Amino acid sequence: MKTYVFLSALLVALVVTVTAHPTKYHIENPELWMEKMANGSLPPFYSYHIHCLFVPHQNSSVKPAMEFRKQLVNHFQLDDTKHCGDGEHNPSVCLFDIDSEPGDSGNPFLSGQWAVFLTLDKFQEYVTWTMQNRGDNVIFIHPNSGFQKMDHNQWALWQGGMWPLRPDALCDHC
Repeated sequence: MKTYVFLSALLVALVVTVTAHPTKYHIENPELWMEKMANGSLPPFYSYHIHCLFVPHQNSSVKPAMEFRKQLVNHFQLDDTKHCGDGEHNPSVCLFDIDSEPGDSGNPFLSGQWAVFLTLDKFQEYVTWTMQNRGDNVIFIHPNSGFQKMDHNQWALWQGGMWPLRPDALCDHC
């Protein structure tokens, strides 16, 4: 019981810097996983997201972010007309709709952003390319394990600096 209380308090403390465009994975027994995590076991990652953040309505921020998106689409020959489903796992790499207005329901970003969904086998290829080609864009990369708060706090990568986000938009395990 003390371990569960400690982990719950730790998760609440981590919420301060949370971000996401969630892909939801059903965790059958989240309490059991919380106990396993307290003993050093960690949940598997099922996929990843790469987000490119920008300041809406500020051309000096929006333009490079959209140009970078176009470069990514062209380099990886993605279909920009077929976007990812709404919060579900996808069988292949796909683009999410562009979020130009921050703070939409269920969206923790306080900025505009666009995102790409990655399957596990595409992580190294896409992240390497992103690191080498992002220019001055701010990039946020996170896994999807079903534990959104951990995915976006403890296990995430930032390139170009961290931006504030809305912590109440993520669930502990969903």
